[in-house]
Amino acid sequence: MSGRISQTPAPVVVITGASSGIGWELALRLAAGGACVALVARRADRLRQLEAQITAGGGVAVALPCDLTDVDALARLPGQVETDLGPVDVLINNAGRGAHGPFDDVDMATHRQVMGVNVDSVVACTHAFLPQMLNRGCGKLVFVSSVLGRLPAPEHAVYAASKWAVSGFAESLAYELQPRGIDVVLVEPGLVQTEFAQQASAPMARFRHVPSKTAAQAAQIIMQAIQRSTPHTIADRGVAFVIACKRHVPRLFRLIFGAVYRRAARS
Repeated sequence: MSGRISQTPAPVVVITGASSGIGWELALRLAAGGACVALVARRADRLRQLEAQITAGGGVAVALPCDLTDVDALARLPGQVETDLGPVDVLINNAGRGAHGPFDDVDMATHRQVMGVNVDSVVACTHAFLPQMLNRGCGKLVFVSSVLGRLPAPEHAVYAASKWAVSGFAESLAYELQPRGIDVVLVEPGLVQTEFAQQASAPMARFRHVPSKTAAQAAQIIMQAIQRSTPHTIADRGVAFVIACKRHVPRLFRLIFGAVYRRAARS
């Protein structure tokens, strides 16, 4: 399936977290490229706005408001997509949420919400849509994780744990599903300028001075990874270098990262 989003003339693409940021930008680009996009998120008003924008430009989109942590609602989603657009060709797991603060200062309800959205719903959404792909022997599963799935994240420990989980899930599925005709694409963006990133609770909130990408730039990198079926993309060369340092010179990494974190904590 490399080189194209799908082998079908008008691929059906499901995007979670489509109401803002990277998900919004991906939807615009995919629709402009001829895909039929199913827009999934909790904020119905934002999804309707995006749906209208896409259809006004001649694209095909359907807004499907859904709380991905609602097991029953999620179970109905594949049938809704198939009824409205057809069987899914590409699933983009993009939805996420964060929490900021010392681990012991953040209540367990918040920690559970982070894991529920970032891990449980990703596993459940993948499990729900995968049968449609397996029935046809083709499809793509796309996971938008984070570089914090490779690096430590003080005061974002549970968020980082959730992204380590997503990255491990995606990499494991890649080996499992490749013989069955399913491509798995894992993308790990660095700091991205989105509504989510501007929240005080957002991961890496203290690192806003670090060079970042716009949501449109991040979406373009993800689009390329999808088109090429690239198994793993770290969407920031600078961060990729830092990750390599962590792997190959761990002591030096700990010294430098610790100093950077302490400086950020004082700011």
